[in-house]
Parts: sequence; structure tokens; C-alpha cells
Amino acid sequence: MIPSPARVAIHQAGHAVVQTLVSRERFIVCHVSVDGPHGETWQGLPAPGEALLDREVFLGLYEFGLVTLAGIAAEDRYLALVPPSGEPLVALSDLAAWQEQAWNVLQDAARVDLVSRNVMRKLEDWLDDNGVWQVVVRLAAELLARGTVQGEELRWILAPLAEGRLSGQLDLARL
Repeated sequence: MIPSPARVAIHQAGHAVVQTLVSRERFIVCHVSVDGPHGETWQGLPAPGEALLDREVFLGLYEFGLVTLAGIAAEDRYLALVPPSGEPLVALSDLAAWQEQAWNVLQDAARVDLVSRNVMRKLEDWLDDNGVWQVVVRLAAELLARGTVQGEELRWILAPLAEGRLSGQLDLARL
């Protein structure tokens, strides 16, 4: 079962929003799509969409976890508001990428679990912020309408994420 288009859009918007929050102006999100041409699959299921940066960057493990698991966290928030009609799928390719990287660095299942929980807790906090969630929803709506958002339009949608322009609950310094 392939997730609904709305859920794919929320997932990709979640990646883009968290990439923007994590960037601290080191990079920008330049392209978000629900029609990802990369053709990734996990266990035979398509993994559509992508959120691309303007340059290659090195992310520490915690930042990598935030960015990689952001789509799943955004879907969790969305599914709490719009319960699925059937069994919800999880973006297994994102989860697998995170678990592989975390294992390579931490080499201990308990530590991977602890860091994973901390990453998800931070993502839940960010996505519970109404200002952040409104950016996710707005970007997802544009993705559903167009398939791809990029350039000036994308920068304009993500602009409210700049420090001090949201509800005040976000503390980016405590990343």
C-alpha cells in the first residue's frame, strides 16, 4: 500500500522544514518534490519525493537523525490529525538509513535507541510548534498542487523559519 499523496507531501515538507531549521544558514533547501526521480525503494515499495540542499554538507549524527527522521515525525503529526483508513506505513528507507548511520557511529543498540528517542522527541517538539507546523502544511499544499517547489517560491515559504519569526517556542541554539 502506497501512502496517500497528502501524506507523501507532508513527509517531504517535514524533511525540508527540518533541513531549514538544522541549517543555521550553512545551506538552503533548494528543491522539494513529491515526484522524486531517484526511484528509491524499500522492500519493493516506492519511496517517492526528495528535499535537496544547495550543496553537500556534513551533518553530525544528531543533525543527520533530525533530518532523516523528520518525514516520519511529520507523518506522525499528520496521522494524529487525519487517521489512516488502513494500517499506516512507515518510511522504512529513512528509518533504515538512520539506524545504519547510528549503528556505525554508536556501535551499541541501547545507545542507538536512546539517541533515536531523543531525536524523535526534538522533532515532536519542533512539529508541535504551531508556526513550524503551519510552514509544513503550507509547503505540503504547494507540493500537492505542483509536485515540485523550488527557488524563490520555496525560500519564501520557508522564510518564517528564520529565528524570531515563529511563535517563540523554538530554541534553535539548543539543537
